[in-house]
Amino acid sequence: MKRNLLFVSFIILAILFTGCSFKDYNSAYKNEEGYSNYISNSKTGCKDMNSFGLVSNLEDEESQEYYKKNSRVCGDYLITNYLDGVCINRYLGHNNTIKIPKTLDNKPVIMLGEFISDEKYNGKNQIYGAFAGIKDCKITIPSTVKYVTSGVLWVSCDGDTTGFTGKYENDFASVKIDKNNPYYTYIDNIIYTKDMKTLLYINFYDYYNNEDGEDFYIVADNIENFEPINQMLYGNYQIYFGKNIKKIDADFGTDNSGNVLVYCYKGTVAEKWAKNKGIYYAFNDNDTTTSDVGAVPGP
Repeated sequence: MKRNLLFVSFIILAILFTGCSFKDYNSAYKNEEGYSNYISNSKTGCKDMNSFGLVSNLEDEESQEYYKKNSRVCGDYLITNYLDGVCINRYLGHNNTIKIPKTLDNKPVIMLGEFISDEKYNGKNQIYGAFAGIKDCKITIPSTVKYVTSGVLWVSCDGDTTGFTGKYENDFASVKIDKNNPYYTYIDNIIYTKDMKTLLYINFYDYYNNEDGEDFYIVADNIENFEPINQMLYGNYQIYFGKNIKKIDADFGTDNSGNVLVYCYKGTVAEKWAKNKGIYYAFNDNDTTTSDVGAVPGP
């Protein structure tokens, strides 16, 4: 009898400590109205990795209604159910160094998503990434996470803030991935697919604060797909593309591509991409990716 009382007391304390709801979401949440809309984009992300860089999981009214009815607080996080685990919609804590837990509410954290803010623009509440508003944010993504919306790691900038205030500005000093994550690899503030063929995210903090004062990034020869989900808006820097690049999908915004200089090999996807985007480019020689033979403007 005493053992049973101790067990029940432990369960109650655990629930109170975590701040998680007592409601059992395992039984019926898959049938909740709007749930299918909420997870419908789980197969559409980065073109070469279908779980990273998803569009917002709060795209339509049905998804938003599901979020409003089913989101709950668990510790420092606002979460919802997502497939066989949970989605972190918002970080509610005040630390800027955040090691995201593997589990919340006894379910694996498999998704990093977005939340509906109290900030309105044109009569609609704005949607922001889970860590918006945390200044100088440093996060470590656990091994359980497979799904990430592009809004989570989107960094706000002066040229792209129409209708937004600084209250929910994204400001990442570092984004790291647990080494045991089976989907992604993290090296030097860059996130790749596990096979190291697709570049998914660059945190420019290191590249624009290096001790040499040089602003450049080298895309290694093993990278076939250059698809960073965050806008590459910092100007006056150089990108050196390797020989085996097959696809480039990078957003420089509308007014900043003129400050970028691309080094590429003749006849490659990188050269065609630079010409198409009107980006200044120069050719590498056959032996190195650092020879400057003079930049020529795109059309």
